[in-house]
Amino acid sequence: MELAALSLEPGERLSGSELSTRFDRGMTGRGIEICYDDDDQRYLRLFSSDTGPYGDDVTGGEFTYVGEGRTGDQTLTGGNKFLARAKRHPLPIFFFHRESGEADWEYQGQVEVVDYACGPFEGDDRDVYRFVLRRRHETRERVDDEEAAADLAPAGRTETTRSRIIRNTTLAAELKARYSHTCQVCGERRRRGVHDGYAEAHHLKPLGRPHDGPDVKANLLVLCPDHHADFDYGMIAVDPETYTIAHAYERELDGASLSVREDHDLDAAFLDYHNRTIASF
Repeated sequence: MELAALSLEPGERLSGSELSTRFDRGMTGRGIEICYDDDDQRYLRLFSSDTGPYGDDVTGGEFTYVGEGRTGDQTLTGGNKFLARAKRHPLPIFFFHRESGEADWEYQGQVEVVDYACGPFEGDDRDVYRFVLRRRHETRERVDDEEAAADLAPAGRTETTRSRIIRNTTLAAELKARYSHTCQVCGERRRRGVHDGYAEAHHLKPLGRPHDGPDVKANLLVLCPDHHADFDYGMIAVDPETYTIAHAYERELDGASLSVREDHDLDAAFLDYHNRTIASF
């Protein structure tokens, strides 16, 4: 999926499976999801529910959204870190809301981060991050005659050149098939149909700037959607020598071993890069 080709209109209601199909990525259950399109462009998906733990008021053009982390003081890591970074370095942020009693998510358009702060949470002895979000492309109530006339004039045109990363999709497909679409972290095999497995390819050293990682099998892992998201969030680190997994919160995986086939020449340097640059614990 390329963001430039994404067809999504505010007001659309989508089930979890429809969201997965539209974005080529399943839901992780987190409020803030870090995602990448086929051009390795990072974007965020935000989810807010009337039945959620924070009762976000998402009415109006500008509203407050409480960050992720349900126990203890919230920290500026994972999704909170990327959402905070978007204040100075904007990126596409897709906002979804689900009303009480509804199964589907309503897409409410893209939003931008105006500000954020950390402070006490009402009725709870802990600190949370509050993000002030503003809906993009808000309609102005008044447009003066001069602007209206300008809007009626033919739009100017300029020629631009778009730079994109060309992924070797055959390379990733071959590696997924080699692992039978089984996650190298948890050993689970998801399905996209009765007979077809589903897995995602993850670049330990991301292809886009400022990382500029290579699109080679030595830099790739085969993962289920959940643990792909955990790598993106920096919730997983892997010892480059022993392949021992360190997981920030999933105790059953903390200390387990990454599954690596003998014919998969995974480069320890890329694991080390991920640990030093992306892992956040």
